[in-house]
Amino acid sequence: MRVASFLTAVAFAAGALAGPIYSRTTQVTDVKCTDPNTTLDSHTSNVALLQICGGIAGSIQKCQGNPTTTTGESGNVRFSITPVVQGATINVSKGRWEQGIKAAFAVCGQNKPFEATFDKGASTGDIRVTYGPK
Repeated sequence: MRVASFLTAVAFAAGALAGPIYSRTTQVTDVKCTDPNTTLDSHTSNVALLQICGGIAGSIQKCQGNPTTTTGESGNVRFSITPVVQGATINVSKGRWEQGIKAAFAVCGQNKPFEATFDKGASTGDIRVTYGPK
């Protein structure tokens, strides 16, 4: 009986592990590629990406302080974020933020300026993101 229980547990675990793994993705809508002829520096863009909300680098996993607008800037690059719903505050997580950037880049091209709406990311509703040169 012990062997049968063990084999049942192994079969259950193998079935669970064999199932598909789905990653959470951030829906990005209303993407407008604002300057397809410009490619911004990737390192400068990555630094600016982590400067939103006063900085979300390192162990910080979510926008702090509930701002109503925020920018991330480095060199000649700027990310600007505003909630779509007036009066809402920005509370985007680092994961959702980075997924949204990747999704917008997939539409416009890596490090190409854009404007887009990222699903959720605010106390109420979505956030509007602008990425481009200062």
